[in-house]
Amino acid sequence: MTISQPRPAQKRAQLLGIAAISALALAACGTSSASDADPNAADTTTINVGYFPLVHTSTIVHADQAGYLEEAGLDVELMQTEGGAAAIPSLISGDVDILYSNYTSILLAAEQGLPVALVSGNDVAKDDHGIFVAEDSDIEEFSDIEGKSFAVNNLQNIGTVSVYAQLEELGLSPDSVDLVEMPNPDMAPAVANGNVDAIWQVEPFQTIATQSGLKRIGDMFAGPAADMPVGGWVTTKEFAEQNPDVIAAFREALGQSSADLQDNHELHLELVPQYTEIDDAVAQDLTLPHYDTELNIDALQYGADLMEEYGITSGPLDVAELVVE
Repeated sequence: MTISQPRPAQKRAQLLGIAAISALALAACGTSSASDADPNAADTTTINVGYFPLVHTSTIVHADQAGYLEEAGLDVELMQTEGGAAAIPSLISGDVDILYSNYTSILLAAEQGLPVALVSGNDVAKDDHGIFVAEDSDIEEFSDIEGKSFAVNNLQNIGTVSVYAQLEELGLSPDSVDLVEMPNPDMAPAVANGNVDAIWQVEPFQTIATQSGLKRIGDMFAGPAADMPVGGWVTTKEFAEQNPDVIAAFREALGQSSADLQDNHELHLELVPQYTEIDDAVAQDLTLPHYDTELNIDALQYGADLMEEYGITSGPLDVAELVVE
Protein backbone atom coordinates (compact mmCIF):
# COMPACT_ATOMS: atom_id res chain seq x y z
CA MET A 1 0.00 0.00 0.00
CA THR A 2 1.36 3.43 -0.88
CA ILE A 3 0.87 6.60 1.09
CA SER A 4 0.67 9.93 -0.70
CA GLN A 5 3.28 12.44 0.37
CA PRO A 6 1.76 15.26 2.48
CA ARG A 7 2.49 18.84 1.54
CA PRO A 8 5.39 20.45 3.41
CA ALA A 9 3.06 22.59 5.51
CA GLN A 10 1.41 19.46 6.80
CA LYS A 11 4.61 17.68 7.73
CA ARG A 12 5.15 19.57 10.91
CA ALA A 13 2.10 17.86 12.37
CA GLN A 14 3.53 14.44 11.54
CA LEU A 15 5.62 13.29 14.46
CA LEU A 16 7.55 10.10 14.66
CA GLY A 17 5.94 7.27 16.56
CA ILE A 18 9.04 7.25 18.68
CA ALA A 19 7.77 10.28 20.60
CA ALA A 20 5.38 7.96 22.35
CA ILE A 21 8.29 6.23 23.98
CA SER A 22 10.15 9.35 25.05
CA ALA A 23 9.36 8.51 28.65
CA LEU A 24 11.80 5.64 28.26
CA ALA A 25 14.65 8.02 27.54
CA LEU A 26 16.29 7.48 30.90
CA ALA A 27 16.00 3.70 30.76
CA ALA A 28 19.16 1.88 31.78
CA CYS A 29 21.35 0.79 28.90
CA GLY A 30 22.33 -2.84 28.61
CA THR A 31 26.08 -2.90 28.98
CA SER A 32 27.85 -5.13 31.43
CA SER A 33 31.46 -5.93 32.09
CA ALA A 34 32.37 -9.52 31.34
CA SER A 35 34.32 -9.50 34.58
CA ASP A 36 30.98 -9.62 36.43
CA ALA A 37 30.56 -13.17 35.18
CA ASP A 38 34.15 -14.16 34.55
CA PRO A 39 37.00 -12.61 36.56
CA ASN A 40 39.45 -13.80 33.88
CA ALA A 41 37.83 -11.54 31.24
CA ALA A 42 38.20 -8.25 33.07
CA ASP A 43 38.85 -6.10 30.01
CA THR A 44 35.81 -7.11 27.96
CA THR A 45 32.56 -5.13 27.82
CA THR A 46 29.38 -6.68 26.48
CA ILE A 47 27.12 -4.51 24.29
CA ASN A 48 24.23 -4.99 21.89
CA VAL A 49 24.59 -3.38 18.48
CA GLY A 50 21.60 -2.99 16.17
CA TYR A 51 22.00 -2.88 12.39
CA PHE A 52 19.71 -2.96 9.38
CA PRO A 53 20.86 -5.67 6.90
CA LEU A 54 22.05 -3.53 3.98
CA VAL A 55 25.30 -3.73 2.05
CA HIS A 56 26.36 -0.61 3.96
CA THR A 57 26.26 -2.35 7.34
CA SER A 58 28.90 -4.83 6.25
CA THR A 59 31.12 -2.52 8.33
CA ILE A 60 29.82 -3.92 11.61
CA VAL A 61 29.58 -7.52 10.38
CA HIS A 62 33.18 -7.46 9.19
CA ALA A 63 34.35 -5.71 12.38
CA ASP A 64 32.89 -8.64 14.29
CA GLN A 65 34.15 -11.43 12.02
CA ALA A 66 37.64 -9.96 11.64
CA GLY A 67 38.00 -9.76 15.41
CA TYR A 68 38.38 -5.97 15.52
CA LEU A 69 35.63 -5.58 18.10
CA GLU A 70 37.09 -8.26 20.32
CA GLU A 71 40.57 -6.78 20.01
CA ALA A 72 39.12 -3.46 21.13
CA GLY A 73 37.74 -5.12 24.26
CA LEU A 74 34.13 -5.43 23.12
CA ASP A 75 31.96 -8.52 23.29
CA VAL A 76 29.28 -7.53 20.78
CA GLU A 77 25.93 -9.13 20.14
CA LEU A 78 24.75 -8.09 16.66
CA MET A 79 20.99 -7.66 16.36
CA GLN A 80 19.18 -7.05 13.08
CA THR A 81 16.65 -4.22 13.34
CA GLU A 82 14.07 -2.49 11.21
CA GLY A 83 15.26 0.46 9.17
CA GLY A 84 14.82 4.16 9.77
CA ALA A 85 12.76 5.57 12.60
CA ALA A 86 11.29 2.18 13.47
CA ALA A 87 14.55 1.11 15.12
CA ILE A 88 14.97 4.17 17.35
CA PRO A 89 12.69 2.85 20.13
CA SER A 90 14.97 -0.18 20.56
CA LEU A 91 17.83 2.22 21.29
CA ILE A 92 15.90 4.44 23.69
CA SER A 93 14.55 1.46 25.62
CA GLY A 94 18.03 -0.05 26.00
CA ASP A 95 17.42 -3.14 23.89
CA VAL A 96 20.41 -2.05 21.83
CA ASP A 97 23.27 0.15 23.00
CA ILE A 98 24.50 1.40 19.61
CA LEU A 99 22.36 1.53 16.47
CA TYR A 100 22.84 2.08 12.73
CA SER A 101 20.30 4.52 11.30
CA ASN A 102 19.94 7.12 8.60
CA TYR A 103 20.71 10.62 9.79
CA THR A 104 17.27 12.04 9.05
CA SER A 105 15.66 9.62 11.49
CA ILE A 106 18.32 10.44 14.08
CA LEU A 107 17.77 14.18 13.72
CA LEU A 108 14.00 13.76 13.91
CA ALA A 109 14.47 11.81 17.13
CA ALA A 110 16.59 14.66 18.51
CA GLU A 111 13.87 17.14 17.62
CA GLN A 112 11.41 15.01 19.57
CA GLY A 113 13.59 15.52 22.63
CA LEU A 114 14.95 11.98 22.65
CA PRO A 115 18.50 11.80 24.05
CA VAL A 116 20.32 10.52 20.97
CA ALA A 117 24.05 11.03 20.47
CA LEU A 118 26.07 10.54 17.28
CA VAL A 119 28.90 8.02 17.63
CA SER A 120 30.38 7.51 14.17
CA GLY A 121 29.79 7.95 10.49
CA ASN A 122 29.39 4.97 8.18
CA ASP A 123 28.52 5.76 4.56
CA VAL A 124 28.29 8.71 2.19
CA ALA A 125 25.95 8.85 -0.81
CA LYS A 126 27.59 7.95 -4.11
CA ASP A 127 26.47 5.91 -7.11
CA ASP A 128 25.23 3.08 -4.88
CA HIS A 129 21.89 4.97 -4.76
CA GLY A 130 20.06 5.19 -8.08
CA ILE A 131 16.80 6.49 -9.55
CA PHE A 132 15.03 3.88 -11.69
CA VAL A 133 12.08 3.93 -14.05
CA ALA A 134 10.41 1.36 -16.27
CA GLU A 135 12.37 0.31 -19.34
CA ASP A 136 9.89 2.00 -21.69
CA SER A 137 9.38 5.11 -19.55
CA ASP A 138 9.65 8.55 -21.17
CA ILE A 139 11.53 9.76 -18.07
CA GLU A 140 15.15 10.21 -19.13
CA GLU A 141 16.56 12.48 -16.39
CA PHE A 142 15.61 13.91 -13.04
CA SER A 143 13.95 17.02 -14.49
CA ASP A 144 11.42 14.76 -16.24
CA ILE A 145 9.86 13.66 -12.95
CA GLU A 146 7.80 16.87 -12.66
CA GLY A 147 4.19 15.80 -12.23
CA LYS A 148 5.19 12.17 -11.67
CA SER A 149 5.03 9.83 -8.68
CA PHE A 150 8.28 8.89 -6.95
CA ALA A 151 8.67 6.07 -4.39
CA VAL A 152 10.91 6.44 -1.34
CA ASN A 153 11.17 4.01 1.55
CA ASN A 154 10.09 6.59 4.12
CA LEU A 155 8.52 10.02 3.68
CA GLN A 156 10.51 11.53 6.54
CA ASN A 157 13.86 10.28 5.38
CA ILE A 158 17.01 11.46 3.66
CA GLY A 159 15.55 10.43 0.29
CA THR A 160 12.82 13.04 0.68
CA VAL A 161 15.45 15.67 1.51
CA SER A 162 17.44 14.78 -1.61
CA VAL A 163 14.43 14.89 -3.93
CA TYR A 164 13.31 18.28 -2.62
CA ALA A 165 16.83 19.73 -2.83
CA GLN A 166 17.14 18.69 -6.47
CA LEU A 167 13.67 20.02 -7.27
CA GLU A 168 14.59 23.34 -5.68
CA GLU A 169 17.73 23.56 -7.82
CA LEU A 170 15.51 23.16 -10.90
CA GLY A 171 13.19 25.92 -9.69
CA LEU A 172 10.41 23.44 -8.86
CA SER A 173 8.41 23.14 -5.65
CA PRO A 174 8.09 19.97 -3.57
CA ASP A 175 4.46 19.83 -4.72
CA SER A 176 5.58 19.15 -8.28
CA VAL A 177 6.32 15.51 -7.45
CA ASP A 178 4.03 13.07 -5.67
CA LEU A 179 6.22 11.18 -3.20
CA VAL A 180 4.83 7.85 -2.03
CA GLU A 181 6.09 5.61 0.75
CA MET A 182 6.94 2.04 -0.16
CA PRO A 183 9.24 -0.71 1.18
CA ASN A 184 12.38 -1.21 -0.90
CA PRO A 185 11.55 -4.77 -2.03
CA ASP A 186 8.17 -3.59 -3.41
CA MET A 187 9.52 -0.74 -5.52
CA ALA A 188 10.86 -2.55 -8.59
CA PRO A 189 7.61 -4.48 -9.22
CA ALA A 190 5.60 -1.29 -8.61
CA VAL A 191 7.47 0.76 -11.22
CA ALA A 192 7.52 -2.13 -13.69
CA ASN A 193 3.72 -2.45 -13.33
CA GLY A 194 3.13 1.28 -13.69
CA ASN A 195 1.94 1.86 -10.13
CA VAL A 196 4.62 4.54 -9.66
CA ASP A 197 6.71 6.41 -12.19
CA ALA A 198 10.13 6.42 -10.51
CA ILE A 199 11.81 4.75 -7.54
CA TRP A 200 14.86 5.16 -5.32
CA GLN A 201 16.95 2.00 -5.04
CA VAL A 202 19.88 1.54 -2.67
CA GLU A 203 22.13 -1.51 -2.84
CA PRO A 204 21.42 -4.39 -3.01
CA PHE A 205 18.07 -3.32 -4.48
CA GLN A 206 19.82 -1.21 -7.12
CA THR A 207 21.53 -4.27 -8.59
CA ILE A 208 18.28 -6.25 -8.45
CA ALA A 209 16.50 -3.43 -10.31
CA THR A 210 19.22 -3.35 -12.97
CA GLN A 211 19.16 -7.11 -13.43
CA SER A 212 15.36 -7.04 -13.78
CA GLY A 213 15.60 -4.65 -16.74
CA LEU A 214 14.66 -1.31 -15.15
CA LYS A 215 16.25 1.87 -16.50
CA ARG A 216 18.60 3.89 -14.28
CA ILE A 217 18.26 7.61 -15.03
CA GLY A 218 20.74 9.01 -12.50
CA ASP A 219 22.04 9.16 -8.96
CA MET A 220 19.57 9.67 -6.14
CA PHE A 221 22.02 12.02 -4.42
CA ALA A 222 23.15 14.53 -7.02
CA GLY A 223 23.47 18.28 -7.40
CA PRO A 224 22.88 19.94 -4.01
CA ALA A 225 22.54 16.49 -2.41
CA ALA A 226 25.81 15.07 -3.76
CA ASP A 227 28.07 13.33 -1.25
CA MET A 228 25.46 13.67 1.47
CA PRO A 229 26.12 11.56 4.60
CA VAL A 230 23.42 8.90 4.61
CA GLY A 231 23.77 6.67 7.66
CA GLY A 232 25.79 6.38 10.81
CA TRP A 233 25.92 5.01 14.34
CA VAL A 234 24.00 6.48 17.25
CA THR A 235 23.65 5.82 20.96
CA THR A 236 21.96 7.56 23.88
CA LYS A 237 23.55 10.44 25.75
CA GLU A 238 23.40 8.41 28.95
CA PHE A 239 25.22 5.46 27.41
CA ALA A 240 27.89 7.72 25.91
CA GLU A 241 28.50 9.51 29.20
CA GLN A 242 28.76 6.27 31.16
CA ASN A 243 30.84 4.37 28.59
CA PRO A 244 33.40 6.66 26.90
CA ASP A 245 35.90 3.80 26.55
CA VAL A 246 33.29 1.69 24.76
CA ILE A 247 32.56 4.50 22.31
CA ALA A 248 36.28 4.97 21.58
CA ALA A 249 36.77 1.22 21.09
CA PHE A 250 33.74 0.97 18.81
CA ARG A 251 35.00 3.82 16.65
CA GLU A 252 38.43 2.23 16.36
CA ALA A 253 37.05 -1.16 15.32
CA LEU A 254 34.62 0.36 12.83
CA GLY A 255 37.40 2.42 11.28
CA GLN A 256 39.55 -0.67 10.77
CA SER A 257 36.63 -2.53 9.21
CA SER A 258 35.75 0.33 6.85
CA ALA A 259 39.35 0.56 5.66
CA ASP A 260 39.29 -3.14 4.77
CA LEU A 261 35.97 -2.84 2.93
CA GLN A 262 36.66 0.30 0.89
CA ASP A 263 36.66 -0.72 -2.81
CA ASN A 264 37.08 -4.40 -1.82
CA HIS A 265 34.58 -6.25 -3.98
CA GLU A 266 35.75 -9.73 -3.02
CA LEU A 267 35.25 -9.05 0.68
CA HIS A 268 31.73 -7.73 0.05
CA LEU A 269 30.97 -10.78 -2.08
CA GLU A 270 32.00 -12.98 0.83
CA LEU A 271 30.15 -11.04 3.52
CA VAL A 272 26.90 -9.66 2.17
CA PRO A 273 25.08 -12.91 1.30
CA GLN A 274 25.74 -14.11 4.85
CA TYR A 275 23.50 -11.57 6.57
CA THR A 276 21.14 -10.42 3.81
CA GLU A 277 18.77 -12.43 1.66
CA ILE A 278 20.51 -11.67 -1.62
CA ASP A 279 22.24 -14.41 -3.58
CA ASP A 280 25.73 -14.54 -5.04
CA ALA A 281 24.54 -13.46 -8.51
CA VAL A 282 23.33 -10.15 -7.09
CA ALA A 283 26.33 -9.70 -4.80
CA GLN A 284 28.65 -10.18 -7.78
CA ASP A 285 27.31 -7.01 -9.47
CA LEU A 286 26.98 -4.72 -6.45
CA THR A 287 27.99 -1.09 -6.66
CA LEU A 288 30.03 -0.68 -3.51
CA PRO A 289 29.22 1.96 -0.90
CA HIS A 290 31.65 4.72 -0.03
CA TYR A 291 32.54 4.40 3.64
CA ASP A 292 33.50 7.29 5.90
CA THR A 293 33.45 6.80 9.65
CA GLU A 294 34.29 10.45 10.35
CA LEU A 295 31.32 12.60 11.30
CA ASN A 296 31.22 15.50 8.83
CA ILE A 297 29.50 18.10 10.98
CA ASP A 298 29.20 20.70 8.22
CA ALA A 299 27.55 18.23 5.83
CA LEU A 300 25.23 16.93 8.54
CA GLN A 301 24.28 20.47 9.50
CA TYR A 302 23.48 21.20 5.85
CA GLY A 303 21.12 18.21 5.87
CA ALA A 304 19.52 19.39 9.11
CA ASP A 305 18.99 22.87 7.65
CA LEU A 306 17.31 21.37 4.58
CA MET A 307 15.02 19.33 6.83
CA GLU A 308 13.88 22.56 8.49
CA GLU A 309 13.48 24.33 5.13
CA TYR A 310 11.25 21.57 3.78
CA GLY A 311 9.11 21.34 6.90
CA ILE A 312 10.35 17.90 7.96
CA THR A 313 11.46 19.46 11.24
CA SER A 314 9.76 22.43 12.86
CA GLY A 315 12.85 24.35 13.90
CA PRO A 316 16.63 24.51 13.76
CA LEU A 317 18.88 21.75 15.07
CA ASP A 318 22.52 22.15 16.10
CA VAL A 319 24.14 18.91 14.96
CA ALA A 320 27.38 19.60 16.82
CA GLU A 321 25.52 19.33 20.11
CA LEU A 322 24.59 15.72 19.28
CA VAL A 323 28.12 14.44 18.68
CA VAL A 324 29.75 12.24 21.32
CA GLU A 325 33.06 13.82 22.34
